[in-house]
Amino acid sequence: MPIGVSLGLCSALLTALITEVYAHRCLAHRAFRLRPTLASVLDVYFRVVVGTDPETWAAVHRLHHRYADTPRDPHSPRVRPPAQVLLGSAYLFAVAKREVPKDKPKGVRVLVIRAAVVAGHVAVLGASQVLIMFLVHLVAYLGIMGMVNTVGHLYGRKPHPESSGYDIGWLAIPLLGHGYHNSHHAHPAAARTGLLDPIWPLLRAGAAVGLLELGGRRTPSACCGASPSLVTTGERS
Repeated sequence: MPIGVSLGLCSALLTALITEVYAHRCLAHRAFRLRPTLASVLDVYFRVVVGTDPETWAAVHRLHHRYADTPRDPHSPRVRPPAQVLLGSAYLFAVAKREVPKDKPKGVRVLVIRAAVVAGHVAVLGASQVLIMFLVHLVAYLGIMGMVNTVGHLYGRKPHPESSGYDIGWLAIPLLGHGYHNSHHAHPAAARTGLLDPIWPLLRAGAAVGLLELGGRRTPSACCGASPSLVTTGERS
């Protein structure tokens, strides 16, 4: 396997993981609180690699929860063709951004870091492998996001009939906890989505070494409050 393919897949998985932990569970739903240093690192990574303000990502996601499976939902496969949601997540996100506050200015720092990262990879791997890495990363990352938005709203069990989405337990592992999509919509501020949630052990480990604070309940129905030494942003939706 070309090294560009391997690195692209690893990069996509890491970015999806950071999106889920930081932009989704921490910023969008405040399921836990991160230490400022870790939050700053994840914030810079997200801006450099994903290319958008993570708080803007969180705001778009909260639109999805607020208007789930209605015409105002940014990416419902019950309102739009499922193929469009599966393959067009980047476009649908760009459209939904118009309904939320504008991105914070990217700043020179983000552009400098991005240029340095690209230049470093080109110097070590060569331009052709970096191009392969970029394409694989893009397809894999957007594919994971598209699968979460599509499958989770079309198939499975509905243990919470009043909430959107469906649960397919085994899909929680490849979809980073989103096999329990109906359960997530019912309890969006829960740090754990379900029994097979692969993110949960990482959160427990992070809490054990003091990188984050989970709060007193494992499946809270409301987000944790703020703390002077901890970072939390967003609102529950």
